Amino acid sequence: MLKYWLYMVAEAVSRAIPRPFAYWLSLRIADAYFFCDRRGRDAVIENLRHVLAIDGAAPSERELRLAARRTFQHFGKYLVDFFTFSRLTPEQIKRLVTVEHPEYLDQSLALGRGVILVTAHLGNWELGGAVLAGLGFPLNVVALQQRSAKLNEFFQHHRRRRGMAVIPLGHAVPDLIRALRRKECVALLADRDYSRRTDFAPLFGAAACLPRGPAWLAAKTGAPILPGFMLRNADDTFVLRFSSPVDPAGQSADQIQHAICAILESSITRDPNQWFMFERVWDGRSYGQACSGGSQ
Repeated sequence: MLKYWLYMVAEAVSRAIPRPFAYWLSLRIADAYFFCDRRGRDAVIENLRHVLAIDGAAPSERELRLAARRTFQHFGKYLVDFFTFSRLTPEQIKRLVTVEHPEYLDQSLALGRGVILVTAHLGNWELGGAVLAGLGFPLNVVALQQRSAKLNEFFQHHRRRRGMAVIPLGHAVPDLIRALRRKECVALLADRDYSRRTDFAPLFGAAACLPRGPAWLAAKTGAPILPGFMLRNADDTFVLRFSSPVDPAGQSADQIQHAICAILESSITRDPNQWFMFERVWDGRSYGQACSGGSQ
């Protein structure tokens, strides 16, 4: 209940003050969390160390701490956006968002099999969904069920208000298949496994627990995978960046999963400070296992 009321207060404050001041306040709160949340801070530092090492970088501990602090600050701004942006109009989208390679979305839809939009906890995935819904694309999103009924309804209400159809995680497969048969878009996060399975895939040169749902669904239905990531620019506008679609025809689920991992690596490397992973990615556990083990 405490978390629910904290979110309610944060939403009220974010909506009551100008957006630049809300961002400034979020940075101060993010700094406080950075210094107080040792577990989350250490996880972000270790994840960044692993990502940056792929290109041969060996940042100092001070540099890693500064990078991790920027991650916390970006997440603070992400929360302000979540609270303040409701359904986006085409005019708002034109003012705030640049869409890179929109033709990839058109190409994927033209196949007539529906589209599996694959994204990550990178930038502002919630706002990316709002943009697609605001442009008139039917969008179905799979969302984690919160333990608190009130908190769960809080998040689902915000998503529905943005024009998204929310499918609860856990028993989503039939609804996802039906949506694809209607030639709609479904959106899935590919960088965190919320189950208690141990499905490993190579990410940045080491095995990580990643969800197999997107790859399995593509292999099962033939729907193309379209990677898309909404990233923040320095001036607090956004770019919705689509990558080339992955056609699953003739590919196994394992091959599709490897393609997804390569896309995640490329996108995260480009903006590592906007990757909001506050659990260690390469500790051999899924997020669901970490939660069940009492470490949350």
